[in-house]
Amino acid sequence: MGLARAVAASGGSATVLSLASPEATAKVSGLARRLRTVNVQTLDGARDVLLFEGKAPLSQAQLTVVAVEGTNRGESAALLACAARALANDGLLKADVVVAWGETAALSLALVPAVARLFVVPSGRVGGPLSEGEIAIVERAGIDTASVATSAGSRSLAALGAAFANAIVAPSASAARLLEGDRGFAERASDEPFVAVRFGCDDPPNDPATDPALPANFSAKALAGKLECRRSMTRRYSLALGPRTLLLGSGQLRRGKGGEELLAMLTNLAKLDVAMLVPGDGDASLLERARRLAVQSPGRLAVLEADDAQERVMRSAADAFLCADPDDRTGRAAGLAQRYGALPIALDAGAARDHLVDYDVASATGSAILFGSLDAYDVESAVRRALALRSSADGFTRLVHRLMETAPRWSQAAAAFEEISAAFI
Repeated sequence: MGLARAVAASGGSATVLSLASPEATAKVSGLARRLRTVNVQTLDGARDVLLFEGKAPLSQAQLTVVAVEGTNRGESAALLACAARALANDGLLKADVVVAWGETAALSLALVPAVARLFVVPSGRVGGPLSEGEIAIVERAGIDTASVATSAGSRSLAALGAAFANAIVAPSASAARLLEGDRGFAERASDEPFVAVRFGCDDPPNDPATDPALPANFSAKALAGKLECRRSMTRRYSLALGPRTLLLGSGQLRRGKGGEELLAMLTNLAKLDVAMLVPGDGDASLLERARRLAVQSPGRLAVLEADDAQERVMRSAADAFLCADPDDRTGRAAGLAQRYGALPIALDAGAARDHLVDYDVASATGSAILFGSLDAYDVESAVRRALALRSSADGFTRLVHRLMETAPRWSQAAAAFEEISAAFI
């Protein structure tokens, strides 16, 4: 939706075709049910399902929703492909460029007439081979491309996406390199490129100037509201914050994504002038340990409610944001931190290495503080660097301004997609 919104804002025409349950579709304002239905193939056989259309919320992009959900990847891909084929055959779905966003859209690439076709792997990861049942539903859908999914060595939606795309888009250069070696793409055309595009982070509601969850709104040119967000979090969680205390937000505590390492180094931060906020969504056992630590460190550590709105408030209040996922392929956590004026403190690996520049005090340039490993000493050293920057009120304010100004935007991503598509038009 962020990409479609950016295309529409630039004067282009964009249509998003998606699946959703009838209940979820009914809750989206601005959508109207069409009189016609579309025939799709499900595990229980062919059926007619409702079709909803309208302008996407907060955007001029056209949104078309097929009111049905799949029970597995194969069925979801077949449902979306059946709907795309029906709408294209009726002349209701026309495009110069078709973007298949994720593996669920892979089958649809071959069924909508277009000059350029792009297959996007938004997470930088692809799923494994389809099961026999999933292959069966694809075949029962009557899709001619099913032979690709069952060919030797490529029973995957990734193989389908690659087979009918002109280019494969990944969210970072490191993700593109890893995907090139994935067996799902082993049979793609030798001249089919992998292209890295940094995705935007300004999709609604991620805008501190309008985010309804924030205690006070702010922008890069008017930062006063960020201080009010800090005060609000201080009161709500009884934090012990001085004028130079570094308020540090963190990503969700999850095993394999730096969660255990973050917990291990929390005791090291107790000796620093740092208070830390932890999202309430994550692995249950890690969160329980974090709550026990919060009781032992009153005023210095708080675990939030499990709520996306609270995570946005956390970013709005934080001075810095700790990103410790060793296999981050998107860089979205750091991008959202920048969007809300929080300095990313990120592991120098994956997407962080691709997208972020380590801050240099002498030239006052850079977009993050990068650290070399999840060793407690390395993380502590990075936090100390952020503390030093926070101690200069004027300098840190200028840094926050630059972070927000340079946060990744969907308009930049849309321009990159346009440039990629132009090579095939």
